[in-house]
Amino acid sequence: MGRSYRVATYVVAAAISSLVATENRAAAPIDPLANLAGRWVGMATMTSMSGPSSNFKCVVTYVARQDGVRGMRQTLRCEDGANFKLHAATDLAVEGEKVTGAWTDKINDIGGTVAGIVTADGFDVQLSGKFFEAHMAVAGQGCDQSVKVLPQDASVFRELAATLKKC
Repeated sequence: MGRSYRVATYVVAAAISSLVATENRAAAPIDPLANLAGRWVGMATMTSMSGPSSNFKCVVTYVARQDGVRGMRQTLRCEDGANFKLHAATDLAVEGEKVTGAWTDKINDIGGTVAGIVTADGFDVQLSGKFFEAHMAVAGQGCDQSVKVLPQDASVFRELAATLKKC
């Protein structure tokens, strides 16, 4: 009788543990930017105020944060193979519908803050810094993603628009 009691106790404890684990997983908030995770590759166009547009290849990578905060680390590397290079990174934290964080441009050694909102398929943020400010919108669904950067001071460029794929 003692052994069957222990087995029954073990079965009940295992069932309760299973239910608690299932409830904890269900209660854990899902990262709204999780669909962006991965490596995206494509072409971008930079439109300047003074002349024609230039095209170049871009690779954008999103990796989930490892510090327990919902959000992503985004790296953006664009090059035309000759003159133009852009190596930027953003560290995004998501709380509710708000996106905050920091950005850096490694080529020009500048950076600043990120503030904005989560959208249905990405995020819409303002990049603020001492030497550069811009609006950035990222939208990704399935295998396709678009990135648009519109600087406040269009003397550098008027728009950067990238169309990327990960499948």
